[in-house]
Amino acid sequence: MFKRVFLALLACALFAAAGCDTVKPYWKSTRKFYKDYVNVDPTVDLKDTGDADPSQRKLANLFTPVDERLEYLLRALSAQDLPPDREWCQAFMDSFPWLSGMAILTDTGLVNFRLPAFSIKQVDFAPMMEFESIYKTRKMAAYVATSELGAEIMVAKPLYVDNEFKGLLVAHFDPGNLIKFSPEPGQLIMVAPGASLWGGDDSSAAQALAQLNWKNILKSDVSGEQRIGGTRYLWQSRFVAQARLIYAVSAVTAPAKAAKPAPAPQPAPQPAPAQ
Repeated sequence: MFKRVFLALLACALFAAAGCDTVKPYWKSTRKFYKDYVNVDPTVDLKDTGDADPSQRKLANLFTPVDERLEYLLRALSAQDLPPDREWCQAFMDSFPWLSGMAILTDTGLVNFRLPAFSIKQVDFAPMMEFESIYKTRKMAAYVATSELGAEIMVAKPLYVDNEFKGLLVAHFDPGNLIKFSPEPGQLIMVAPGASLWGGDDSSAAQALAQLNWKNILKSDVSGEQRIGGTRYLWQSRFVAQARLIYAVSAVTAPAKAAKPAPAPQPAPQPAPAQ
């Protein structure tokens, strides 16, 4: 078919070049045919969910607004190579108001300055100095700290001046502040291997998910399903620097089928009239 269309177009072009007025209406209709059937403008129906499983749609709808903001943070941090000043850090926190704080560490791990200067949840930045091999390649590193006051995720960007390592730029946040961007925070779970970061409405399920053998699970899969206490959970993992975070939701249960109504009783037959 396409070969015939091409030959027709070529013939029309030759006739048009020769100044033949009779070919003009045919050239117009041929161009319309080409536009409608050959070089069609693509369209995307964003409202069409296709045949996606309702549980998968639930997971995507609940974690996507959260993960988008985390991705924006990682991209913004990755773009900073030189040691910033206090004003830059304050502007950065204003851009990401869900952050708990920021800090500049020296190359020996001392805190040069931090924002805010005081916090109820004390953050120990010492573990961030244990990723020397990562910083040598100028990549970011992440660490999940847990305490009685809850979890705190730290992300560090190495800083260089004249190709010499000068320290770290660290941004940290409480997962609960980030998870609030989900349309239903209570239905979303966030864990890291060995640590529950946000339990939503089912903290026991989050604890159980966190204790799974994620080292083996994540060797071959980045998403999947797990059963906890008879409930099926769908999960999706993502890298934060070299660390892993896992989002999870309980599967959508299919609605019970309504029982068929009992057939209406048929009226008794009337006796035949007497002759």
